[in-house]
Amino acid sequence: MSTQIVSAATRLKKIREAYAKQLPVQLEGIRKSYDEFVAGGVWGERLEDLHRRIHTMKGASASFGLSMLSAAAAAGENLAKEALQTITPTDKNWHLQMQECFSQIDREIARIDPEQGMELQIQELTVASDASADKEQKVVYLCEDDSFQRLALATQIGCFGFEVVSFGDIDQLYNAVQNSSPDAIVMDMIFPDKPVGGAEVMNKIQSGREKPIATVFISSNNSLANRLSAVRAGSSAYFTKPLNITDLCSTLSLLTSAVKPEPYRIMIVDDDPQLADYHALILQEAGMTTMAVNDPLQVMSPLFEFKPDLILMDMYMPGCNGVELAKAIRQISAYFSIPIVFLSSETDTDKQFHAMLTGGDEFLTKPIKAQHLISSVAVRAERMKIIRSYMVRDSMTGLFNHTTTKEHLDTAIAHAQRKEEEVCFAMIDVDKFKTVNDSYGHPVGDRVLIALARLLGQRVRKTDVVGRFGGEEFAVVLPGCSISEAVTLLNELRESFAAVRFQAKGEPFSCTFSCGVAPLSLYGDATALCKAADEALYLAKNGGRNLVCEASCEK
Repeated sequence: MSTQIVSAATRLKKIREAYAKQLPVQLEGIRKSYDEFVAGGVWGERLEDLHRRIHTMKGASASFGLSMLSAAAAAGENLAKEALQTITPTDKNWHLQMQECFSQIDREIARIDPEQGMELQIQELTVASDASADKEQKVVYLCEDDSFQRLALATQIGCFGFEVVSFGDIDQLYNAVQNSSPDAIVMDMIFPDKPVGGAEVMNKIQSGREKPIATVFISSNNSLANRLSAVRAGSSAYFTKPLNITDLCSTLSLLTSAVKPEPYRIMIVDDDPQLADYHALILQEAGMTTMAVNDPLQVMSPLFEFKPDLILMDMYMPGCNGVELAKAIRQISAYFSIPIVFLSSETDTDKQFHAMLTGGDEFLTKPIKAQHLISSVAVRAERMKIIRSYMVRDSMTGLFNHTTTKEHLDTAIAHAQRKEEEVCFAMIDVDKFKTVNDSYGHPVGDRVLIALARLLGQRVRKTDVVGRFGGEEFAVVLPGCSISEAVTLLNELRESFAAVRFQAKGEPFSCTFSCGVAPLSLYGDATALCKAADEALYLAKNGGRNLVCEASCEK
């Protein structure tokens, strides 16, 4: 058993032991609620409180694998529900049955063995981990028999941050792969005397491999027959010549990316601490970040601080029920669209439907298998992340938009000031972009912007933030970077972008950019820093373009 599973098992047992220890107190609360109901008071409120308490025990005990205790609590819940649904006062027989339920619950609590029945739940928590090392620079093998095209293509792929090893012969490629596997292969389809030679050698390479190598085919032949040959050889993509280098490198980036997405943020609202911890553990083992709130009336502050992607909520809680809380959250504009998933042992389909009609996105019934919970939460949390991405990213390039880039700059500055570190800010503008649009059309101009966006995103450091400020203007936030390091990096990017070749109207062309960069240490705040970078960009434009200019603090 892996260390991860052992750790999960240990934590799970501790949670279950804590749950078992508090069960007598929980039963005492149920009995007290019953006594208050018998003594009088507000009839409906007392009975609703009794129903809620027994309902909570039924659902939680089932989730911890205590099926007999859950069954005993279910009998009591049904009696309470029956009384709630009728105007007829409870009779002697009803009270005798309820007392017997309490006695049965008491007996089941005494029989609990915290170790029993946990093996299946522990196995359900197992999450596959990626043991492969995350290499900083991805290796791409390129196989193309035309020496000129091979050199030009290798150069341009290299501009996007890949390490390219090129081969002019398919046998050379085959032997190289046997010695060391690349992260991806760019494979020409047609070789001398071999119309589908690329597909044939890739079939041979991929045969018997446990994990196929990501392969992109390139060809001057766009026929379905060739495309099918590529598919049968395990192609991930197929591009026709002349190649759109931006699309090719974007595809390579996706195929070789080992960057793990930000974990889903899940808020769990449940008045049962042990059950909340149990569901939190399941989601944490699946790579999610969780926050548990046990008092539904205290949910607002954690909601704004934690910024969840989804709320997993119990139905029956003291102070307010799940439906009421969902309605209240939905009335906050920032959380109008947030997924709210009810997790309850409520089996009444009418009540489930009502809950979803009044604010919930899904109703899950306790107990629930770990994998079912993970899947249900992940699907809806991912949808929320996509919706949010539309709000913070530029639709064409996928980079952060103007507002979000400025927010990242503010965050980087605040962090740098606390740590007494440097931050540099760069403004980038494509040179003579209007001429590109006028000469080749706006769709080609868009391709140029997308290419620059991909190049920047691929080549900057993991800690850097790239955004589109608008039009042909981009911005880069460089935390923990000195001005000399920033200038060096930006010049490398400038030279790489200038080497990229675009195709339009049957002819190749290239573009350049100008850049201005400024350090926080000379300008103190975001406003001054942005102004300084913009002025340095103006100097680069006036200095002849295709330059990186450092801001000067001279007034």
